[in-house]
Amino acid sequence: PLPPRATARLHPLPLLVGALFAAYYHLLVEPAPSYYQSLFLSLGSNDTAAAHLRALTVRPHLAGTEANALAADHVVSTLSSLSFPTRVTPYEVLLSYPVRRSLSLSAPGRDTTAFALVQDTYPGDPYAAASAEVVPTFLAYAASGSAATEVVYANYGRTEDYAYLASRGVNVTGKVALARYGKVYRGDIVKNARDAGAAAAVIFTDPKDYTPGKAFPDGPWMPPTGVQVGSTFKGVGDPTTPMWASSEGCERVSVAEAMATDDMPGIPALPVSGRDGEEILRLVGGDVAPEDWQGGEGAPVYHLGP
Repeated sequence: PLPPRATARLHPLPLLVGALFAAYYHLLVEPAPSYYQSLFLSLGSNDTAAAHLRALTVRPHLAGTEANALAADHVVSTLSSLSFPTRVTPYEVLLSYPVRRSLSLSAPGRDTTAFALVQDTYPGDPYAAASAEVVPTFLAYAASGSAATEVVYANYGRTEDYAYLASRGVNVTGKVALARYGKVYRGDIVKNARDAGAAAAVIFTDPKDYTPGKAFPDGPWMPPTGVQVGSTFKGVGDPTTPMWASSEGCERVSVAEAMATDDMPGIPALPVSGRDGEEILRLVGGDVAPEDWQGGEGAPVYHLGP
């Protein structure tokens, strides 16, 4: 009689895993890390990094502008020249640009001050011409509108700052909330002002927090007319496509619906320089603000208002 036949069925997954491990063993274990370090360093130098940085920053390139498209073209051409497969994918998103904005300060017995809302260049600035392309200082997604009313100083515009104002009997309702950058996101500063009942918000860059040393161009710190700009949207991505990709032909909420969400500031708001912020605070009356609400050396005494 023939000997019995031995049979067995093997699960293919271990063999597949084994084959993959053998195929990629050299990629996982070899070569040594120094190989990748050398490869990375061989792709560029300080000179090439400086050249790319200059090309990308020589002009202001706010999203949606021609200069932004040119910056993208530079990235595409650079990566393509290194044989990286590269493509540009367009997205249609809700962006915010300033049509016009103004800020003025009035008080009894003095002339009205109309703030320039311009960041000054400095003598000999080699990029002074590019400053003409800078988008005027604004806060993206702040609501359109105007307010002409008294000022209340709200420190950093945190919820606890408004709670303190309420404890001191300072009514924020219908007022312009003046707050300084720092501690919390600018979108929260404006939202907290709205939640406290303010009609509008102004955010200034306090030299106490942003100019502790020599100011640009003599040092690295914010100059007197420097203004911090940016978004006040608290969500992620395109406001008209919350939590999904803003691709062509996709479902969208309307602009009105997007602007009405709690992620939007909901009131007019402007950023101003430290110089402008201090000029406003010189005219704010009411009780003297606490010590930790005060500015730095040489600043006027900050009052709560209104």
